[in-house]
Amino acid sequence: MRRLRDNQYFHLGMMILTVIAVSIILLAIVLNFSSFLAVVKTIFGAFSPVISGAVFAYLLNPLMNFMDRRLYPALLRRKMDEKKAYRLSRVLSLIFALLFALVLLYEFFSMLLPQLYESIVGIINNLSTYYSDAETWVLGFLADNPDLAAQVDKLMEQFYQFLEGYINPDLLGNINSIFTSVTSSVLSVVRSLLNLLIGVVAAVYILWSRDRFLAQIKKIAVASMSQSKADRFFDLGRRIHKVFSGFIIGKLVDSLIIGVLCYIGALILRFPYPALVATVVGVTNVIPFFGPFIGAIPCAFLILLVDPLKCLYFILFIFGLQQLDGNVIGPRILGDTIGISGFWVLVSITVAGSLFGFTGMLLGVPVFAVLYMLLSEIVSEKLRRKHRPVETAAYCGLKQVSDLDGYAQQEEETSSETDG
Repeated sequence: MRRLRDNQYFHLGMMILTVIAVSIILLAIVLNFSSFLAVVKTIFGAFSPVISGAVFAYLLNPLMNFMDRRLYPALLRRKMDEKKAYRLSRVLSLIFALLFALVLLYEFFSMLLPQLYESIVGIINNLSTYYSDAETWVLGFLADNPDLAAQVDKLMEQFYQFLEGYINPDLLGNINSIFTSVTSSVLSVVRSLLNLLIGVVAAVYILWSRDRFLAQIKKIAVASMSQSKADRFFDLGRRIHKVFSGFIIGKLVDSLIIGVLCYIGALILRFPYPALVATVVGVTNVIPFFGPFIGAIPCAFLILLVDPLKCLYFILFIFGLQQLDGNVIGPRILGDTIGISGFWVLVSITVAGSLFGFTGMLLGVPVFAVLYMLLSEIVSEKLRRKHRPVETAAYCGLKQVSDLDGYAQQEEETSSETDG
């Protein structure tokens, strides 16, 4: 049996069987892609509480590390046993990180929810007034074209009747649908709270056992890989962590700053519903590229109902705020953490968003950045083995491969002159 395993034909046969098996699996996935995608979404849905807990733990990990690095030496200076100091430091750091997150969320929602409630109630109570003002403004704007004005007036009337019927439904006539909707909403809230509880418990376990989990992963890597491959695997893990942590934490900080600036600007310019507008703009700003547009459109519509002129000011304000974010705030916070161009950012958000919805739009960019990094390293390694230039500039205007020989020779001369 051992002699059979050492036979080159045995290895060739195993390689062929592997290629055939992988090809069959890929063909089955392509032919039944919708079913495959449904299975993937079901699996992700089942693991969503654990995934949420892992994300929550990942966000709290820097804060826990910050406290742990200060508590552990302080406990050792008090002549405490290393093992006890380690455990006590981990417990206190974990409690501090969780309390900090809970207090931060409580303060945020206690400030936000009352203003959101007032804004929504104000919109509902003044809906007829907003409709009349908007209708008067639109008809005055279209006074020179009565046919178009009549069509627009008809559409606005239908839209207003829809909103009025939706917000103030006939209770007796819609009792069944209301009961069904309330039951579904209650079940959804209970399910969400249960998933949130499971996520928090999972986050606590992950934060407490993070060193053990990492050690187990490294143990498996060392056991199953050669030394060079294991070292490359560890290096890859560090770089993936750098990409994800830099993007997620940086984007959260960036969106928080944008939300605060939007709230201050809305107060100064006297936009209606400043808390609601700033919240929508700040939350949707987490999504790269499309986020500002997704958040600005509903906010602009709400302001349009109150004051069309302020809607124009709001659009100009958002445009200026996004220019400030894209050219000043974003680059200062995020830097070059993702390492891909704007085109690939657009592609990653579009594809991931269509496949996995809002979560895909959030995480599509760092995932694509990691895949892009891996592909770039594979291509660069193959080029080095062929003694070809790695820089993309060397391939601009390339007509035949032999032209690269002169480029490589020029690079060698330049490097030798630099060394001399």
